[in-house]
Amino acid sequence: MKAVGIVSGLAVLAALTAGGAAQAESLSVNTTVAPYCGIRLANVSSGTASVAHEAEQMVANLELACNTGGTAQLVVNPLNGDFKNGNNLINYAMRFDAADNAFDINTTDAYPGDAEGSGKFTRNKVGYSQSLANGSAAQFYLNVNVAAPGPAPLGQTFYPANAAPAGTYNESFSFELSAI
Repeated sequence: MKAVGIVSGLAVLAALTAGGAAQAESLSVNTTVAPYCGIRLANVSSGTASVAHEAEQMVANLELACNTGGTAQLVVNPLNGDFKNGNNLINYAMRFDAADNAFDINTTDAYPGDAEGSGKFTRNKVGYSQSLANGSAAQFYLNVNVAAPGPAPLGQTFYPANAAPAGTYNESFSFELSAI
């Protein structure tokens, strides 16, 4: 009885597939990639770092990530151009070394009015870059062991880092990566 049921079931299936018209199926699938562009401090969780009074020192690792098809723009902006404690100033040099050389900033004095004109440093990367979309490493370096660029602003005094009056000297930097 079981054998008869299986054979008759196969006969019905064969009759349905042999006599029916061919049928095609299609499927369209879409995905969306959201635009993103950003920079993050990769090893300085509080956003605060210390720099020693010696030669150049790396003070932060950063990660740049942007999936723009046009131009990615990095802006590094030192707030003061000097480390400050009241009226006391310590000059410094800074450098930004990125895995993608388009974002490099060579060693330079960050004093406002520097060679780039505004105290802000702007670098552009034109065109899509898979490595930048994946996340690209960069390092930020400071050197407070450099000479003052000239006379201090009125009412303030420049000191070499190793001879400045005791206290905490501060400078703030903003890093911005955007698609333009």
